[in-house]
Amino acid sequence: MLKIPAKYKSLEFVRPIKWDEIFSIWKKGESEQKSWRKHWESRGFESWDEWRKAYAEPLNPEKLKWFLYEIKNSLADVPSFYAVPSKSWIEKAYGGEKTLQFKNILHLPIIANNEKILDIKKSFPEKTMFTGIVHKEKIILYEGMHRAGAVTIWNKKQKFSAKVFIALALWDKKEIPIVGGDYKNRN
Repeated sequence: MLKIPAKYKSLEFVRPIKWDEIFSIWKKGESEQKSWRKHWESRGFESWDEWRKAYAEPLNPEKLKWFLYEIKNSLADVPSFYAVPSKSWIEKAYGGEKTLQFKNILHLPIIANNEKILDIKKSFPEKTMFTGIVHKEKIILYEGMHRAGAVTIWNKKQKFSAKVFIALALWDKKEIPIVGGDYKNRN
């Protein structure tokens, strides 16, 4: 079990979880989506597996200890999560910072007008899981950006009944890894 930063009040420990199970959940949620196929093919990958393994590689996720938590109050906690530190999001949304809190980017067109986020908001899954790290009193998302964006822009007067989970690992290194680099020039 991890020490969850105090500002995230609704996370409830469920159980330890293995990286293989997390990766399998990612695959189930994404691998058949046409938009993701277009995404990985445009970056020179031959399969979803090849693309996502390269994406996760900077985390060295097989070596981390992962724990599953349920986010009991997603509308309160998810906006305080930090968004994925990926090359494209840094360029498009963070003004050069590695990551920013969701609540501080929700007004940006890349969140507020993002078709994928708006589609998810219209039909949010009954059960979903994000993936992230705990680093220096922050929860930083590495997978689930669009779903977390949908939660962040959710109308607080509208009922939100989804069961939301997050797989977390401690990141005790000084710097957080940036994912999603120049795939075409990868080794």
